[in-house]
Amino acid sequence: MAESQYLVTARKYRPQIFGDLVAQSHVAQTLVNALKMGRLAHAYLFTGPRGVGKTTAARILAKAINCTDKSDGEVEPCLNCASCKDFETQRSLNIFEVDAASNNRVEDIRELRENVRIPPQGGSRKVYIIDEVHMLTTAAFNALLKTLEEPPPHVLFIFATTEPHKVLPTILSRCQRFDFRRIPTKDIVDHLSKICKSEEVTADEDALHLIANKGDGALRDALSVFDQAVALCGSDLKYSALASALRVVDAELYFESTRYIAQRAAGPMLSLAERIMSDGHDVREFLDGLAEHVRNLLITVTLGTDALIDVSKRLREWYAEAAKEFTETVLLRILMVIDETQNRLPTSTSPRLAIELALIKMVRLGDSIDLSEALAQIRRLERVVQQTPGQRPVTVATIPPPTQAPPPPRPTPPSSAKPIPPRDTSSTPSKPQAKATQSHALGGISALDSHKRKKNTPEQTPNPPVRTQQAQPDQRPRPDLQKAWLQVLAILAKHSHVQGVQTMMHSRAIDTYGNTLRVAVSSDIIRDVARKADMLKTIKKSMQTVPSLSDLEIDFVVKPELFPSIKPDWDAEIEKLKTQSPGLRLLTEAFDLRLANNPTP
Repeated sequence: MAESQYLVTARKYRPQIFGDLVAQSHVAQTLVNALKMGRLAHAYLFTGPRGVGKTTAARILAKAINCTDKSDGEVEPCLNCASCKDFETQRSLNIFEVDAASNNRVEDIRELRENVRIPPQGGSRKVYIIDEVHMLTTAAFNALLKTLEEPPPHVLFIFATTEPHKVLPTILSRCQRFDFRRIPTKDIVDHLSKICKSEEVTADEDALHLIANKGDGALRDALSVFDQAVALCGSDLKYSALASALRVVDAELYFESTRYIAQRAAGPMLSLAERIMSDGHDVREFLDGLAEHVRNLLITVTLGTDALIDVSKRLREWYAEAAKEFTETVLLRILMVIDETQNRLPTSTSPRLAIELALIKMVRLGDSIDLSEALAQIRRLERVVQQTPGQRPVTVATIPPPTQAPPPPRPTPPSSAKPIPPRDTSSTPSKPQAKATQSHALGGISALDSHKRKKNTPEQTPNPPVRTQQAQPDQRPRPDLQKAWLQVLAILAKHSHVQGVQTMMHSRAIDTYGNTLRVAVSSDIIRDVARKADMLKTIKKSMQTVPSLSDLEIDFVVKPELFPSIKPDWDAEIEKLKTQSPGLRLLTEAFDLRLANNPTP
């Protein structure tokens, strides 16, 4: 083929009928129905991103209106009649294309108004396609307004624009508006595959996805990249060669960077940054690609690989494997670092330093403090303290400055002070009772019942012992329920990774009801912790190892009267939390936090 006859792919494969429009079926079907029903408007406005088919759809509509060889019931242009051929050779007297970017003066619109009065020559209508209509001046819009409001019956206007917000509302209100969509990557890949077959070009799936992604939703841009790719790589398009030729960051670099983030490998990450800079890649383009890559990982974690519609099958397998190393929270924090770096980059005096700092931040995300998690742990600790019987509320506050004198010790009342009247022993246990209650906590209920029977006085009304519900006929005997439950607690203590497992150490088995083991806890908070899915699953798993409890379900009831009012060691509890959460330790050390109003032993 002679060089003078060569056409770029975007022009050679430009759609000629409505059925050829890519990913714009909602527009094509509406226009086809309007042609069939004879309900064409006098003005249309086609809006949407560049390269998605606005002007092409306007040309097809203009040809369909003036086509003379259509059969009955057919609305697509025939492409063979004199009207269709004249339009393709730019000799049509009834279809006019006007570029508003260069013909935006009021004089140009006045000339157009004069031509509108002339009837069509050999066709049914005169069609004016005004491209980039938002470029018209306000005076030009006003000059067009009257003609657009009451046009002659033989005239139809089609406006195309990428910025409809710049068009006067008085113009918009007189047009039927069609919004063209960005073309999905999958549709561009399918269209490129058809062109490759027609042009006898072989290309792998990753190469076609690379070209489609470079188009960024615009088919015309993707076809321009395709022409460039064929010129660079010939008729055999391979992803690796194409990525190098187009100076695109290889997808393997993005997977390598997230692998270093998962491994917390700062040295290899800096080496990767050096390779990016030495290979001449634009840092902004790398950050954009990394943001898209992390987004795909986030989609994989939350929705699965089936939701990745813009990547090839090979990359989906890579994403499924790489996503195993990350959680939603970590990926969101990585995206926040990328977004912050993208905002700083335009004003940065050292793009290299900015990109290296961002990559190291991503690597060290695991060492940073998650304030929301640490504060949540502190709030949970406060609630537990406030719910403990016999304790005053405990709050978290900063340690006062060294210059502030500590509060004076609480004075001890003299021996001659007025004696305190005896308390109601029915609600407050005496000293022997407290010891018996503590024995009850360690050895079961029977010791407390025996003590109450021996020490009972007329003023005291002994609490009835908690009796185990009579076993159902299908149950085997369970002679020592609390002893079996202590075995469960010993197994449960090994699961320290389960949040809240330590709160179960003070629980007590009281009876069975049907096929359900009832376990007493001291507060509503501990009961709610025990009923959480993870905790309940761990408890049932531990019960499977104790034969007498393996076939039972479990339920938790709140019985604070069964537990002694022992003052907990809150300093030790805080240290346990610090050990489990390094973020909490860093937070308490950074802000010098301590427990305020801590009851003295």
